[in-house]
Amino acid sequence: IAKLDPAYPADNFELNWLLTETLAYLQAPNTAAKGMALIAAAESQEPQIEYARSLRFLKTGWTKELRTQQLEFLLKAANYKGGASFAIFIDFIRKDSLATFTPEENAQLAELIAKKPEAKSAIENVGSMFVGRTPTMWTLDELSAAAKTGMKKRSFDNGRKMFTAAACYTCHRFGNAGGMTGPDLTGAGGRYSSHDLLDNIINPSKVINEQFAPIIVTKNDGSIMSGVVVNLSGDGVTLNTDLTDPNQRVNVDRKEVKSIELSTVSPMPPMLLAMLKKDEILDLIAYVLSGGDKTNAMFGK
Repeated sequence: IAKLDPAYPADNFELNWLLTETLAYLQAPNTAAKGMALIAAAESQEPQIEYARSLRFLKTGWTKELRTQQLEFLLKAANYKGGASFAIFIDFIRKDSLATFTPEENAQLAELIAKKPEAKSAIENVGSMFVGRTPTMWTLDELSAAAKTGMKKRSFDNGRKMFTAAACYTCHRFGNAGGMTGPDLTGAGGRYSSHDLLDNIINPSKVINEQFAPIIVTKNDGSIMSGVVVNLSGDGVTLNTDLTDPNQRVNVDRKEVKSIELSTVSPMPPMLLAMLKKDEILDLIAYVLSGGDKTNAMFGK
């Protein structure tokens, strides 16, 4: 503990994950505070969940405030999206964590322990910082003009924060985190200028990546549904009808289908930037175009 604790936290997720796991196993007294700080600072659900999983057997170093943060995170994480067994995995972390609570902690936090998760969409779950803001109907011309002269001295940390708050991770892979129901944005800097990237965000239906293009299915009974095809098997077609939730799927019998056509409307919402301020948008664009590289020339003094 004396050797590892001074090196924790480190400057990358992989090492922090290993240190959290090891120091929690050793019951190091500073791990609760440092681990919860890592969860609060993490840019996406993947590192948050791994830290929470590592902390689940930790019994030492907890205060009422830290236990409150832990419980509130687990309530939030219940709305995260993942594979078919994801909800069971989150509940497993919660139950193991609760097993480490002392009788006093159980009594002090009984109300929060008993609280049930409030169902929220993926966008609502990450966009709480925008509550109370008035939306701005940004135009491409306005933001593109700002980007022409404003892509220096950007904030890497704020750009990463905006990537999370604007729900980009919900559908898009970026580095080793994020969803896979939209195009991978890790290499966006090699494909887009700031103008082109802004155009894709503001006008998502202008050009739809064919790999993620939704279809419109009209059945013989007149009912209509739309989504992205995730599986074709025999006479069955499986559609993902909500790209923010990979488990939101419907199965359609092709014998009951009257027509299938490509949709001209992107599943990506067109107003994702409306709640962001201009500098926040420029930080976000810089973050994406940099590929998450804080040493990029767009950042710094």
